[in-house]
This record gives sequence, structure tokens and C-alpha cells, in this order.
Amino acid sequence: MASSILINQLIVVGIRKNYTVNFRAGVNIIYGDSATGKSSILNLIDYLLGAKRFLLYPEIISTGRYAVLDVTLNDFRCSIKRDIFDPAKPIEVYPCSFDKIEQFAANKYLPSFNPISKYPEMEFFSEFLINSLNLTNLKIKQSPKKDESSLARLSFRDLIKYCYVNQDDLGSKNYLNPDNYVLQTRNAEVFKYIFNALDSQVSELEQNISEKTKQMNILISKYTTVSEFLRESEFGDMQKLDKDIDKIDDEVILIQESISELNNRVIADNDVFRAIKSVMAGMELDKSVLKQKAIENEQKIEKFSRLQNNYLVDIKKFNSTLASREFIGEIPDELSLCPVCDNSLDLKSAKQKFEIASAEKVNQEINSLKRKVKDTEHLINESRKQWEFNKLDLKQLEVNVSKAREAIELNTKELTSPYLAERDMHVKQLGEVQQRRKEFVSRLKVRNQHNYLRTKIKSLESAIIELKIDLEKLTENTPSMADVISNLSVHLKNYLQFIKIKDPSGISLTSDKFVPVVRGVEYGNIPSGGLRTIVGIGYLCSLMEEALVTEMSYPSFLMIDTVGKYLGKTKTHSKYTEETSQGEDSHEGVSDPLKYQNIFEYIINISDQYEQQQRICQFILVDNDVPDHIIDELSGFIVAQFSSERIDGLPVGFIDDATV
Repeated sequence: MASSILINQLIVVGIRKNYTVNFRAGVNIIYGDSATGKSSILNLIDYLLGAKRFLLYPEIISTGRYAVLDVTLNDFRCSIKRDIFDPAKPIEVYPCSFDKIEQFAANKYLPSFNPISKYPEMEFFSEFLINSLNLTNLKIKQSPKKDESSLARLSFRDLIKYCYVNQDDLGSKNYLNPDNYVLQTRNAEVFKYIFNALDSQVSELEQNISEKTKQMNILISKYTTVSEFLRESEFGDMQKLDKDIDKIDDEVILIQESISELNNRVIADNDVFRAIKSVMAGMELDKSVLKQKAIENEQKIEKFSRLQNNYLVDIKKFNSTLASREFIGEIPDELSLCPVCDNSLDLKSAKQKFEIASAEKVNQEINSLKRKVKDTEHLINESRKQWEFNKLDLKQLEVNVSKAREAIELNTKELTSPYLAERDMHVKQLGEVQQRRKEFVSRLKVRNQHNYLRTKIKSLESAIIELKIDLEKLTENTPSMADVISNLSVHLKNYLQFIKIKDPSGISLTSDKFVPVVRGVEYGNIPSGGLRTIVGIGYLCSLMEEALVTEMSYPSFLMIDTVGKYLGKTKTHSKYTEETSQGEDSHEGVSDPLKYQNIFEYIINISDQYEQQQRICQFILVDNDVPDHIIDELSGFIVAQFSSERIDGLPVGFIDDATV
């Protein structure tokens, strides 16, 4: 079945403002300097699609509150809201775009398959995603070759491995062939699931159709009952409610204009006016104090975040010291020759003049710093809580100001001038109109939820029809994995020829783990990290291409972090030199700018094929920089660009106003 994930917008709701990136169908490119938050954008999307955790960094800690993903799953547009500081909290899903969240109630889901006693009947977020994409919920064997093998629930996280590759995994030897045998086996079963080739998929499809039919019947019954209630109570349809709210808004404007005119005519030395002004001045003073406290707590968050970041940097330095000591070893006491002047050095005497801290002392410092990191984290959380309390107090004070004004006007009614009597009439009228507006907004919210029931029923009807079609196809002709491997091998070969690697021969996929083979060499054994990067991207692109012509359980969605990994743009420090042979990279010519350009062109070509077939796909590509010679060609695909030096007025990062 054709399914798609389309990210519309990523929002981090912050203390001062919201931080947003807008996306579109097709190719989306994010690039700029290192450490500007590019990878964090993909990490956040992954987190909002159910990842276990999000690696916080100082700017997010000091400014963020929660994150929202405005996304379209097949035809269902929704906004996924998640706490970025507590991954265990239920995930909220609103059946609307981000700008309409206030008009809808949220459905809540458990972030993992671990039940929580506090929420005994709450559904799992993974099942919500799979159902929304009209995919089949099933269990897969832990050991496929054993009849008595135990079954494990398929998670959406199993599928996302084929839709998102982070900067650490791209080009890594273990990316497509992990050392863990259990994980290898599970990945192979998930791969079969993607191509609808599992033996159990027919029975699971039948069960899925049955379950969705039951769900649809329950919703139809609920929808019918609610419809009768709304009809009998003359609740009003959505169009009428919208018009009523617009009409009330016009009334509010007229009343407020009348009050403003009266206020302009009031005599400055009127005793009642002075009394009201005095009370209101006291209230405003309290508001100023609370606002100042909120600012102070905000500054504390930033201050402690900077301090925490400094501690983390110091820990890295001490760890580097330990690593250096381990590499250098103990310094001998005997004489040695100076490498500059060939004079003899008395190392024992020299050691007495310099303090060389022991490894134990360095470890003590590291432990001390870790305690300080934990303490500052506590202070940051406390400051954030106080900031939230300040905001709540401010809101309550606004209510108190309103109540105080009403009380003063009520108590001085007999002594007031005709102005206040007239004003009281308008204020009362304004309150009544605003109350009517609240009632209409509440009714509109009910109508929206009622309409959402109808949308879900239609979605289930469509899903059931598609599942029946899929069941019929599976029953008639279950796909052969040999054919799948053959098709993907053709896509991969076409891609590698387009990229123009040396000797694109011996290209296939292994029949057991379904990992790519080039020149007869399995992916994990390719010595060049640059070639592995190119092959890994091609492997994922082959899935996107095959989804255009084959019924697959795969959303046409792909995120790649650091496209230029090992392609002549990666810093040569120890972490990378262990993963690649620089000699092989040089021999393969992976740093050739044309290869880098061809990768982008190939992906854009796939996107064009989807558009020509009126299908939805989305690529989100991240890199540290894009070569000048192709930047003009790719400029139309750039959705975010950052500069640590703010060159050409570009934002300094995703969080563009943090001072950490």
C-alpha cells in the first residue's frame, strides 16, 4: 500500500518565543556551520516520531519548553506534542495543524510498549503511527527458522531505521550489519515486512481488517449517538458557529470602542477615578514585580545552563588528560636527550619542578564536576519551575485585577457619576458577550471533535478497502525475496553508475541479511568509509524508488544526516580514522565534488518521479556545507541555513537567541 510521512513544520515552543522550521514535499536541505543545531532538527523529528529520548544541548535547556511536529500521515494531518525534558510522559496528538491546536482536544498515547499503571487504558504511540499509515500491526519471530520461536511486537521504531540515518551511523561499518545477531535477525524480518513477504502477514492482515472493522463500527455508533444529541439540542453546525463567533467579535469591538470613548471623557480629578487608579496602580506594581521575577528566573536558567556547559567542557578536558596519560605511559626517571639541543636531561629533577596530577586525582576532579553538573541541572529545573509559577501567578493576577475592578465599580455604584453608570452597563454587556463567545467556542470544539469522528470513520473505511486489496494481492501472489533483491540490486547499480564510482560491478544484496554488496564485498567489509557512505545512501534511495512501483509497507520518507560523511569533508580524527582507510578513500576518489553533486541530483530525480506520478515523498538532507559550485542549483531546496558568524544576516542556529 502507498503510505507517506510529510513533515509540515517543526516547532520548539520556548520561554521567549517559538523556534520553527517549515518543510515541504520533495527535497528539503538544511546546511550551515558545525554546532548550529542542524542535526538537532532531525533528532527532534525522530524524537517526536517516538524515539526513546532527545539529547538536550545547552541552548534547548535554557530556552525550550516542549516540541510539536505538524505532520501529515497519509491523508491525516495532526500535531504531535511531546515534553522534551521527560520522555516518559504521554505523547499528545491533536487532529489538526499546529495553528489550530486550541480548537481541538488531544488524544494521548504511551511513548513505549511499557504499560504505566497511572494510564491503564492508554494506547501505544507506535500503534497510532502504524494505524495512521494504514500499515499492518503484527508480531515477528525472534528466530524465524524455529517453529517454536517467540514473537515480538513490531514497532514503528523498527521501520524508522529505514527512513532515518544519523551522522554517527552513516558510513559506519555496523550501520547495515550490526554486531548483535538478534538485531541482525530482527532487521531482516522487518525488511521482509516492508516488502509484505512475511509468512504471517496474510493472517495478520485478516486480523487487522477484523479489528479495524470493529473500531469503525464502534465509531459509527458513537458518531450516530452524538449526531442525534446535537440535532435534538439544536447545537448549530460549524458554519453557523463560525458566523456567530465572527458576529460576537464585531460586537466586542463596538463595546470596547464605546468604553474607550467614555474613558476619554472622564474628569482627571474625579474621586472615584482616583480610587480606581490607585487600586489598579497597586495591581500593576505587583505585575511588574512578577514579571521581573520571571526575567530573573529566565536569566538563572541561562546562567546555570552556561555553567553546566562549562563543567561538561572541563570533564572532556580531564578525560582527554587521562587518555593522553594512558597513551604516553609513565615518565621514566633516568637521563634522556633533549630532542632540540641534544643535551642530557635529568627527568627525575624535572619532574620535581612540575606538578603532575595522578590519575586518581584527575578522576576525583571528574567526579566532582559530574556532581556539579547534576546540581546545576537541578537548579535549571527549579528555575524553570519557578518561571512557570511566575507565569501562572501573572495570569491569576490578571483575573484578580478584573475582579477588583468589578468590586470597586459595584461598591461605588451609588456614588458614581453618570459616566461610571454608563460604563458599568457597557462592561456588563461586554462580559455577557464574551461569555456567549466562550460558549460558542466550546460548541465549535465539540463540533470539531464530532467532525473528527467522521474523518476517522472515513479513514478506517479507506484503510479497510486498501487492506482487503492488499490481502487479495498477497493471497494471489506473495512476493519472492529473490525478486525483491533483484529489483533493489538494479536500483542500486543504476545509482552507483550515476554517482560514477570506480568499477560499479558485483552489485547485489545478501539473501539472509539483505545488506548491499559491491564488487562482491559485503557492505561492512568495504574498507573505504566514503564508498560505504555512498552505498548506504544508495541502499535507502533504492527503497524509495521501489516504493514507486511495488506495494510496500514503507512510508516514502527519508532523513539523512551529514550527506558528505567521509567524502573529503570529514575531519580526520581518531574516531573517523578507525572507520575508514584514507588510502582507500583516495583510491576511490570519494572526495571528487562531482560525486557529491551527483548524490543530490539523484535524490532530486527520485523526488521528480514521485511528483510525476502524483505521489507524496519527502527527503530531509543535512550537511555542514554545500560546495559553492552547486549551491545555486540547490538553493530552491534549502529550508534552513545557519552561520555561527551570522554571515549575510543568517541566524546563528536553530535556537537563534540563546546566550549560553
